[in-house]
Amino acid sequence: MRNADNVTRMFRTRLTAVVSGALMVVALGATAPAMARTADDQSTPEVRVEKVDSSSPVMVEDLEVTPAGVTATYYCAVRDGTFGCQNASPGTGLVVASLYEHADFGGWRIVVFNPAYSYGCTSGTGDNEGGANLGHANAVSSVKTYNHCDVKLFDGYNKSGSATGFIDQDNNLGTFNDRANSYQIS
Repeated sequence: MRNADNVTRMFRTRLTAVVSGALMVVALGATAPAMARTADDQSTPEVRVEKVDSSSPVMVEDLEVTPAGVTATYYCAVRDGTFGCQNASPGTGLVVASLYEHADFGGWRIVVFNPAYSYGCTSGTGDNEGGANLGHANAVSSVKTYNHCDVKLFDGYNKSGSATGFIDQDNNLGTFNDRANSYQIS
């Protein structure tokens, strides 16, 4: 039964991402300034949509466009084997996770990135690829991960207390909603 729930949740999450992306593209098209094009001009304006698929590297600069529903963006740079944000400003690096205030990826978000990575996390969950205490305690309701990374949420500071399993993506943390105080990337 649990596997069926996971499959249903994954389908719902992917469907939400696709619909959100389509709505964003439609909104961008409706609000973008008209552009003159000649018959010979075959170029199209580039529209960047946040990519959830971990098979393509997602960099901090890929998430510069704030999706609908996100009210503010905060940044946290992590490094292997360390704990705590090394830098809290947008930098250059590979995105490993986004933590969101509301279910379905809304409210504020924390973009967690690793400036040393060029390809992503390792495939296992037994390693320590960084983590930190949350400045927004007891307020995370959904998470996305990128570049083959996973995130584990803890209800205590410094990776203590009850914890989730490693999460790839979850649009509603259910019983762990608004409980996270720290996290670990693997």
